[in-house]
Amino acid sequence: MKSSAIHIAFLLIALFAIAGCEEEDFNPTNPLNAEAGEPASGFVGHSTLLDGSQSTNTAGKPFTYNWEVSSKPTGSEISIEDPDEVLARFYGSIPGEYQVKLTISYLNWQDTDHVTVTLSDDPEPSLLAVAGEDRIQEIAEALALNGSASILGGEGFQILWENVSKPENSTVTIQNPTYLETTFSPNIAGEYAFKLTLTSGELKSQDMVKITVLESTSNQGPIIINADIIEDRTLTNVFVSDPDKLDYLVTNDVAVRGGTLTIEPGVRIGFEEGTGLVIAENASLKAYTMLTETLPIIFQGKEAQKGYWDGINILSQNPAEYLAGLEVRDAGKLGYGMQVGPGAKLFLSNSTIHLNDGIGLVFQISSQIAEFKNNRIKENTSAPLQIPAGLMPQVSVDNQFQDGAIQIIEGKILSGVDNYWPTFQVEYDVLDELVIYNGSTLVLSNGAHLNMGNDQGIRVISGGKLRILGNEFAPVIIEGKTKAKGAWRGIYINDSQGAVSSILFATISHAGGNSYAGQDPATIKLGNGAGLKMFKTTLDEGKGHGLEASATSLNLELSQNTIKNHLKNPLSVSAQVVEHLDYFNRMENNGENEVLVDGFHALAKDGGEIVWKGFEQRIPYVIKGLSKDLVVQSGMRLKEGVIIKMQPNSRIDVQDANGRLGYLRMEGIEGNPVIIRGVGEEAGSWYGITYSTNHAQNHIQHAEILHAGRPMANNFSAAITVDNVPQGSLLIQNSRIAYSGQHGIAIAKQFSDFLRTSDLTFEGIPGSDISAWE
Repeated sequence: MKSSAIHIAFLLIALFAIAGCEEEDFNPTNPLNAEAGEPASGFVGHSTLLDGSQSTNTAGKPFTYNWEVSSKPTGSEISIEDPDEVLARFYGSIPGEYQVKLTISYLNWQDTDHVTVTLSDDPEPSLLAVAGEDRIQEIAEALALNGSASILGGEGFQILWENVSKPENSTVTIQNPTYLETTFSPNIAGEYAFKLTLTSGELKSQDMVKITVLESTSNQGPIIINADIIEDRTLTNVFVSDPDKLDYLVTNDVAVRGGTLTIEPGVRIGFEEGTGLVIAENASLKAYTMLTETLPIIFQGKEAQKGYWDGINILSQNPAEYLAGLEVRDAGKLGYGMQVGPGAKLFLSNSTIHLNDGIGLVFQISSQIAEFKNNRIKENTSAPLQIPAGLMPQVSVDNQFQDGAIQIIEGKILSGVDNYWPTFQVEYDVLDELVIYNGSTLVLSNGAHLNMGNDQGIRVISGGKLRILGNEFAPVIIEGKTKAKGAWRGIYINDSQGAVSSILFATISHAGGNSYAGQDPATIKLGNGAGLKMFKTTLDEGKGHGLEASATSLNLELSQNTIKNHLKNPLSVSAQVVEHLDYFNRMENNGENEVLVDGFHALAKDGGEIVWKGFEQRIPYVIKGLSKDLVVQSGMRLKEGVIIKMQPNSRIDVQDANGRLGYLRMEGIEGNPVIIRGVGEEAGSWYGITYSTNHAQNHIQHAEILHAGRPMANNFSAAITVDNVPQGSLLIQNSRIAYSGQHGIAIAKQFSDFLRTSDLTFEGIPGSDISAWE
């Protein structure tokens, strides 16, 4: 019995010895191998990742980490976040080389390694990994990894997400680890750490993020936000497994002041009735997701009702943060879903603003755009967008607008460059006068549609230019918001400084309200020094003239246009621009369907002829304005079909002047003569034509001269006079002279040879058909 007891005692001693071996390692070889990672480069002001994940313990047991700085540049300040973790973030205050020591420990064993961290002070790194903020989230099938804030300069970069720590007995799968934005699938709650590595050539940058995954809390309500945010705060996706549930509920008006509010993918924020969010001047809002289908960032009313909450008002004067993948709905109690205040700059992409009362998005005067593309703004009660004219070129054509017109406010366009307004599915309502100046150009293309507000207009001045570029099947339309004649002022072009505006395939209607210059309004009015080319365009339903171009120094070409339904004349022009009016311009159903021509300045052209072509419809020119006379001081030809109406007491004088030889040649043809007549049927109502030049081109062929030869006291009168001082000459053939006040043709008897005639017809001539005075 005693022997058995002794054996049992020895057995118990052996068992305790074996158990004690689990707490002590009698292996004389150190099982630890510390690996502090490869030399790292980073930037002052940004974290640099310290990575000890390659450290090992051959005993297969957990071990501890400790990071510390062993040397640094003189005067620098350093900090290490999570110095007892496998991954730590290092910060240094000045450029230079830092030595960081890693010590790992297990029982009584230790091992160390060093890594060199070199920091530079580049304010704009070309490669910088940013793995996102550490966060706490409820467990779900897919949780976000978001490196979208990273900086990727150049081309040929590589992206890699890696899991470096996880709960014991867990599994984790990263979906698409080579994407900046991806997801991972945890199977149990606990803490997970991920490393993001970016490489480009010899450049490398790393960052980490820790995500604490909680057990499901599906019965929990949203987190309440009821006070201003005065420091940096990150809103994470709380109810990942229930994406339709509110993560946060705003119960009072909330302003972000002095910090950055960061909102992560998948967050849903609700607002109580009448509450709103303000991003103050010294604050920022950062909300970015590219997973717009699965993890959008949503701002909504607690109840799904238009106008339920105020909306988002961005007043920040800080550099624009990324806003992408947002949905803003149920707002508008203050008239908008989102508003950008004066001086604030918006970066918005891939977002939806819909189901709001009032206007979807409002840019106030002096606000700015950093980027605005691929957004959808629809189903808002008043309009999708309200924006100053100068910002419109920064709205990308890939945006989608529906349900109402884009409202244009503050119409100054003064950038000095081309301003392209995209053509969208919706129209533009122009609520302020558009003023294009300072060498700027407004460009409207196929299908663009502008509705001009009451008494508004378009002024193109001081070197500005308007380019309207429609096509046959999609003309540009500019009309009144109120569909009535004179609803808006029209287009005024002045002082073009050599720039030439162009209008191609457009329809411009309902203009001719208050005149920009002079007494008579017009759909288009040209001031001094204006330049315009207009082709295949319709001017319609105007309250004044169609186009007025009676100023000086004009550069005008009109071809194949239609001017109709104006209360006054289709055209009112100076005599100098008549030659630039194309034969195929059409004029229909105007109050006075005649072209007014002001003869205030003499017709004089160096190095060429002046040619009046008339119109296919035989629309007459009516000489009327500051001067009702025509003075020809260089070569001039009137083509077949031209009709000129002369006012009572007016005349046509052909003269040599300033070294130019003047002549007047009428080139009618049989059945389509040139006609020069009075405005009425009264015989002798105007004085007639006086030739005071001896030029071989003074030739009248197939013409009718009617109602001229106004009687004068103590002098003779004739429809046509060939002068003797200075000497004139004329060849007139196949023509008709009728209803003169006295003679048909008059010439000094001694210079009768300077008049040659053939096949003339005289009617209603009370004096001589041809009178030769002594």
